[in-house]
Amino acid sequence: MKLMDMKAKVFFSLLIVLFLTSQAFAGWVVERVNRDFEGEETTEITYVQKNKMKIVEPKMIIMVDLEKNLYYIVSRGPEFKLYWSGTPEQMRKEGEEMAKQMEEAYLKKLSPEQREQYNQYKESMKEETKGSTIEKKIEVNAKKTSEKATIAGYPTRKYQVWVDGELREELWISSKIKVKDEIDLNKLEKFQEAMSGPSEEESYESSPEYKKLMEQGTPLKSIEYYDQGNTVTEVKKVEKKQIPDSEFKVPKGYRKISLLELQQLQER
Repeated sequence: MKLMDMKAKVFFSLLIVLFLTSQAFAGWVVERVNRDFEGEETTEITYVQKNKMKIVEPKMIIMVDLEKNLYYIVSRGPEFKLYWSGTPEQMRKEGEEMAKQMEEAYLKKLSPEQREQYNQYKESMKEETKGSTIEKKIEVNAKKTSEKATIAGYPTRKYQVWVDGELREELWISSKIKVKDEIDLNKLEKFQEAMSGPSEEESYESSPEYKKLMEQGTPLKSIEYYDQGNTVTEVKKVEKKQIPDSEFKVPKGYRKISLLELQQLQER
């Protein structure tokens, strides 16, 4: 379930960026630009208010209600009035079932010899993953640099995150923007754990070093480095405003479908 995994990761990284110092009952609207490995750029508009969040993407809308413990994926466009909703546990379960169905459909297209090769490869990957989990704990180092920049009207300082001696991420953090009481962080953490399930790999984002870095302020720009290239995320605009509750609800007339149907729709 690669697409949904990526969406989940993007979603929860946004939470750090968005919960800013605010007056009571005021929400935030944030515009940010993402650039993928191929250099393609997409713009996202995010709404945050009172334990609710909504991300408007080119093909879908993602919403979370931490009070009701619900996750929503809504299709965009007048021709597709469809959505999925459920608890984080339901999303993980449907996601696992969806991955299984997609794998079975793929295997049916293969010859017996190809299926055998596929199964052998799958077993070898399991052994490789199993072996990597018993290796030494990853080493995470966060380094403060002298570089400064103004992003979305806020002063920032550049930090680097090194994982096992390799540059993994660069962040431009603003100390003027702090995480406040806009969200219940305990509920958020439990929500994320329920949706992701137990992880077989250690994440540098969960390390004490990375969490301490996030206490410095709010990242307004980040560059993540991968073997296949790098991705860039940058906040372009931050606006404080009162957001109506209707903004965080599925529009009237939309029909609920399964996660598999919604995934197939997004791949068209």
